[in-house]
Amino acid sequence: MKINRLPFRTVGALGAAIALTLAGCGGDDDNADTTDAAITVADTGPATTGGDSAAPASQPSSIIVDAQDSDGTTIVVASIDLPAPGFIAVHGDGGGSPGPVIGHSELLPAGTSTDVSVTLDQPLDADATVYPMVHIDMNANGVYEFAPPDVTTDGPGLTADGDVAVTGAQITVTASDSAAPDGAALITIANFAFSGVTEVAVGTTVTVTNTDGTPHTWSAEDGAFDSGAIAPGESFEFTFTEPGEFAYFCNFHPSMTGTITVTG
Repeated sequence: MKINRLPFRTVGALGAAIALTLAGCGGDDDNADTTDAAITVADTGPATTGGDSAAPASQPSSIIVDAQDSDGTTIVVASIDLPAPGFIAVHGDGGGSPGPVIGHSELLPAGTSTDVSVTLDQPLDADATVYPMVHIDMNANGVYEFAPPDVTTDGPGLTADGDVAVTGAQITVTASDSAAPDGAALITIANFAFSGVTEVAVGTTVTVTNTDGTPHTWSAEDGAFDSGAIAPGESFEFTFTEPGEFAYFCNFHPSMTGTITVTG
């Protein structure tokens, strides 16, 4: 398939401040990367790099992403330029602009990185536009943190012109080549979202593991299965004996949803 490169885009202009409103996924746990908050990135003057007390440089940053096919669990960033160590934060579509963070990369070094694969915390189940953005490791602890309006945690990198370094990318979600084989299949709960297998064969045992710091449930909308409360670090298993499409959610956090297809 021919892949067309999208033009580089930036969002917002940096004056006294840059306001980005990012809606997070449901939940009130401190471990969640996304937050229902308005983010203000203050104008702290020219980026600095020297001295022990200097904040990491936030510019010049740039990012390039091609339109691409994906199974919905990952995207590939063609190129990112960082003035200091940082991350790629992938934002969902917030009505034509960057919305909630749906995934982020591992820590990347200063300089140019190419063909970076980013796993999404909230897999895409349909074609979508996503917005990969440069985030700088502002407190230099090597861990992605996003806690606006605290400007000491990780925030947007800026282009040479002072704009937020972000670009839009069209992701075409392709079906998995085959259903998961008979046997074990995994669904993980992390950052208040389900991720993992979306299609299995009849007879497959699905294991759901909660990696968050708060209890969740894995509950079918039609009542076909219900895990009850899954404590942090615990798992629940269920074996599918009939084909069908099963929508599910978390009883404690109804915005957490997913669907699994069982083939006969």
